[in-house]
Formats: sequence, structure tokens, C-alpha cells
Amino acid sequence: MAWLTACMNGPRRVGDSRLLQRAWLFAGLACAAWAAGTGCAEQAIRPNRALLQEESVRYSDHDWARVLDHCVRDGLVDYPTLKASPRALKRYYAILSQTGPTLTPEDFQTRSDRVAYWINAYNALVLLAVLERYPVSTMYDLSLPRLEHEYHFIVDGQECNLAWIEQRMLAESGSDARVLMATSRAAMGTPCLADQPYRGAVLGGQLAQAAARSLKNPHLCRLDHDRQWILVWQMFLNREADFLAYWESRHRTETGYLFNVLLDLASPERRRQLQEVVGYQVVEIPFDRRLNEYRPGPRRAIAP
Repeated sequence: MAWLTACMNGPRRVGDSRLLQRAWLFAGLACAAWAAGTGCAEQAIRPNRALLQEESVRYSDHDWARVLDHCVRDGLVDYPTLKASPRALKRYYAILSQTGPTLTPEDFQTRSDRVAYWINAYNALVLLAVLERYPVSTMYDLSLPRLEHEYHFIVDGQECNLAWIEQRMLAESGSDARVLMATSRAAMGTPCLADQPYRGAVLGGQLAQAAARSLKNPHLCRLDHDRQWILVWQMFLNREADFLAYWESRHRTETGYLFNVLLDLASPERRRQLQEVVGYQVVEIPFDRRLNEYRPGPRRAIAP
């Protein structure tokens, strides 16, 4: 399986997707062959609606804010604390299952409210999936269900997976590709988890911060001066068309390059560093699949 790991996680040039597609095809065939003995089966995570005492539920991110406050440190997650006190997270999931832009549209008056709902849902559901397996060193192993596709949840009254929610985020946001950098995907090689919920009233600023933070993260963006490479998170390449569409709509132009997007999303300091490497080739950064776990420091239990 070493060659498959190299294909899926090694540096990749812009537009070079054929090898990756073959790797995923092989992975799918392998999962089908091994499902009975080693995993790769789909897993449904159902909400516990008994945690909700109200007959008529209105959307609130109060429980989600509590989870983030108690369990997120420097963008990483204190999973032992979360595992020991999962009630607030599970209650938030129960709320997500009975509220949403379709079920309770009165709770989501603006597009930004709806986008924030889907971002928060995505991040919370990732944590739930991790808790199903924790302790685990990675969620990206062929012996496990695929995080984006094979864990199933009930959100806004319907069954879905994380890939479906990602599409809803993009569609609801008007293809604002920054939402992808607001989603933490249970690996060191994915964006950090914000320590506060995303909220419609301040969403624009939060997305700008998430983008700038991602481009400062060495797991997602790194400069290799020896090889004259700009190494970036694989999502920039897999979703290159979405990032370019966002940049082109923002600047009202039909011609853009991924480098332009990076400059636009970066913090002023990071932008200056990128401007010094004009002409470097953009390639995929090796994926760090290790669980995004925070380890040191005292732990606090989540209040019920």
C-alpha cells in the first residue's frame, strides 16, 4: 500500500489529477474487498433527541460555543476532555437534527446565517465522528470509513454526509471558497478549528481570518526556496476552480491564477512573503494525516 499512500499524499503539480484519481479508484476497490473484515463500511451516527427538553426547538449555538471554549487550544482539539464530557456536543447535534434553513427558516434570516449554520454543523459532526473512533491516531486510514463520505448524520431533518454539507456551504455562500478554510477536518494537515462559532452577523470577518490563518499554517502553506515551490493544502488544487471563481468574482475579471488567490487571502505579512516568490511553482503539500489533537496542559470538564 506504500505506493497508494505516496499517490494520495505526495506533492502534486497543479492540474495533475490522473494519478490521484487512480489512487482513489484503487482505494474504493480495496475498501469494497476489505469491508467485511477491516472496516471501510458506512457508519450512521444518530442524534439523541432525548437530550432536548423543549417540544419546539429553536436553533442555538450555545452548546457548540461551550464545546469550542473548553476543548479547542491553538486550533487543536482536546479529545480526552471531549470524550469524557460529550453531552454539550451531542446536544448541539440533536439541535442540528431538528433545526436548519429548511426546518426552521425563521432562525436563518440571511444568507450569512445559513452559511454559518452549515460551517458549524460540519465542524461539529467531524468531532462526533472522531469520538466514535477515539482514541485513534488518524481518521485517514483505509481501515476506517472515509470521513467525508461514509459517516452519515441527520442535519436539518435529512440524512447527509460531510461531502454533501460541503456542497451546501459552497452553494449557500455563492461559491465563497473561503468556507473551505473554515472547516477543520480532524487532521494536522487541514485548517485549524476556530475557538468560537461562526455567526452570520460577523461571518465575513471570520472567513477572512480563517483564510489568513490557513495560509500562515505550515501544514497548509509552505515555501521551499531550494526547489522554488509554494506548497499548498491539497484542497487548493482539488477545488482550484472554486477558488479561482471566488477571486474572479471578487475582482470582476475572467482571468486569474491560483497565486493571485493566495495573495488575496493572505495576511499582509504573508502576502509580502508570497510576493517575494513570484514565479515559484505551486504544488501540493504532503498531507499530515495525524489527528489534530491537543495534548499538553490541564483539562476542564464541560459543564452540563
